[in-house]
Amino acid sequence: MTESGKHTTREPLVRIVKRGLPSTGRSIAVRAGSLLAALLICGIYILVVGKGEVTIGNALSQMWNGTFGIPGNARSMRIMLWDTAIYSAKLLCISVALAPAFKMKFWNIGAEGQIIMGGLMTAILMHDFGSGMPKPLLIFLMVIVCIVSGAIWGVIPAVFKAYWGTNETLFTLMMNYVAMKIMDYFYNMWKGKLSALPTFPEQTWLPPLFDRSYGWNIVIFVALAVIMYFYLKKTKQGYEIAVVGDSANTARYAGINVRKVIIRTMAISGAICGLCGGLTVAGQNHNIAYSAEAVHTVTSGYGFTAIIVAWLANFNTLGMILIAVLIQFLEKGTGQLGNSFPAFAVGAGNVMIGIVLFCIIGGAFFMNYKLVFRKKAHPKHKSETEVRASDA
Repeated sequence: MTESGKHTTREPLVRIVKRGLPSTGRSIAVRAGSLLAALLICGIYILVVGKGEVTIGNALSQMWNGTFGIPGNARSMRIMLWDTAIYSAKLLCISVALAPAFKMKFWNIGAEGQIIMGGLMTAILMHDFGSGMPKPLLIFLMVIVCIVSGAIWGVIPAVFKAYWGTNETLFTLMMNYVAMKIMDYFYNMWKGKLSALPTFPEQTWLPPLFDRSYGWNIVIFVALAVIMYFYLKKTKQGYEIAVVGDSANTARYAGINVRKVIIRTMAISGAICGLCGGLTVAGQNHNIAYSAEAVHTVTSGYGFTAIIVAWLANFNTLGMILIAVLIQFLEKGTGQLGNSFPAFAVGAGNVMIGIVLFCIIGGAFFMNYKLVFRKKAHPKHKSETEVRASDA
């Protein structure tokens, strides 16, 4: 407190200041620097954990083989490339579904539940009506029912948010567990006394494309990424989503029906998640699984991983394609690394995933913000109190 009785506030040592819009050059430089930093840290980590028995080259080679196959081995490359393609496309589809909701600042954490409901409704048709219905009609109904069920599961929290201002993060998160328990009920009922639920009859599967029943999944999921890009960038509804995300009050002032935009956008987000679940059941898994099973589940846990993909791509659905492949490279590559080298078998490979994501997220942070440190006070800029104290 000064002699005049006024309080003085001391400037903090470090302040976070928002930058202006990043230029293309700075954006490229920051992202490239983030990847280089991630590679450097991962290289050091590999040398430390491998204790000299694993070189950086060997580790990267095994990660490549586990994701894209062994170079020169046609069979290995074919198997691994298709496997990476379907899981990357699935992760991409869910990320695309989250993009409009997140751009609107509606934090849809309920993708898992929306996927499950789409997959479950498709499974009910396959299980109960698959043998007595013409296949074209069955496929048509499966597509419709998975889209509608996912949309309904997304609209429920949207209505509560639009009319009563509920917290969409908690609401959508809790609905995931409701969907899981509903799926568990049908799984246990169909399984009966069997050790596991058998796959649904082959006549209920999607017709093959590229000699694979999940070929349609890859084509449709990638097409959705392109369509959503133009929807968000070039349409009136995409513009309304952006305005509501920037400021709901500004949107209202501009004559935009905010409630309508929230409900419509979440219907689209839930519908795409539901379609992902339905096509996963009909084209890939041909089954549903108990929610506690880690393998061959309808969602594969991607409802949460997709949040990272959508955020890292800054809601650009075309950019999500590369990021989805990168996430698959990290997941499958570190799995192969653990199989090849015992030192990386017990969760050590997952640390590399964390390192890469941490560096990428850190780069995105410094692209939009900067740290400003407190400057030392110059002697000739002393406060009045300091001057009087020195004179005394």
